[in-house]
Amino acid sequence: MIAFDSTGRNLVLADDAELLVHDGPSEGPRWRRDCKSPLIAVGATPDAVISVDEDGQAVWHDPLRDVQRATAEAGDLARAAAISPAGHVLVATSEGAVELTPSGPGRRHAWPDATVVAWGVGGQLLVADERGKVGVFGPGGLVQEHQIEAPPVAAAWNPRGFWVVATARKLLRLEGGAVHHLTGGPADMPIRAVACSLSGDAIAMVLGNSLALVLSWPGRDNIGQLRYLDRLVDGVQFGPEPWLAVGLDGGDGNKFDLSNGNLHRTDTHPGREHRHWMVQVSVHPPEPAAAPTAAPARPQPAADAQPAAKPSRSIGSILGLVAVAVVILYAIVRFGS
Repeated sequence: MIAFDSTGRNLVLADDAELLVHDGPSEGPRWRRDCKSPLIAVGATPDAVISVDEDGQAVWHDPLRDVQRATAEAGDLARAAAISPAGHVLVATSEGAVELTPSGPGRRHAWPDATVVAWGVGGQLLVADERGKVGVFGPGGLVQEHQIEAPPVAAAWNPRGFWVVATARKLLRLEGGAVHHLTGGPADMPIRAVACSLSGDAIAMVLGNSLALVLSWPGRDNIGQLRYLDRLVDGVQFGPEPWLAVGLDGGDGNKFDLSNGNLHRTDTHPGREHRHWMVQVSVHPPEPAAAPTAAPARPQPAADAQPAAKPSRSIGSILGLVAVAVVILYAIVRFGS
């Protein structure tokens, strides 16, 4: 899991119960803490770092030093959690969703067996259960209810004014009280996470264990892709343009520059194992200056990553071309040398 605040100041990762806080611009380590219970979500604002553990406890930390400012309890085991840009926490429990702030528990929303939660704007939030029942709540209570065909696995608010809900096989768009198909996914690479850019013009997702893919909106063109050869991707989060943060197993992460394909890695905290990994990089900015000439792939720094060919709007079709695209268009980047 990973969090990257809207200003780019704070970058946060987790490795089981360990909270790992990095400086956003430099990716350097600041501090780390053993939170005792495994973490299920982390968050960042310009002036706070937030952690949520599986026991339903949310903690607000100072971003610059290992100091806890406040704690709040959901009162039940947490199945999932979401953290808003303002630092408010939403916890999914067996009874529904609980809002938490540094002042303590807030509103509770009945939604039995909740498994997915997400924050919107204007006091809106989304809750979904394991049977595909999705509810949108506003300040006055439930405002929308939908039944989708498969259990949701993730959800995110898009600033263009709609919800993106992911099932294992497709992305759906909830807008205007209706459910719309956004795009389908390949049968052998289930969707595991989703995020939207701050301006709403890009949607990122995690496919299978090792692929992070970014689509433009509304064009749904493939504008960036990272395929990890030896690491598990466990989260994506947009920061300020042009950055996408990618969380990896073991508490490592990358920052992906969607304008040119540059990749930065998080520096290792003192006392932790320094790990190495390989990434195949493809980038195709939405408005390229000119169509490049494809060149043979070669090992090179992230700054030299080559643009990828424009794909069709189906994820399955995009990935069907990967075998060829990797040979002629991907930069292969090795981290940790």
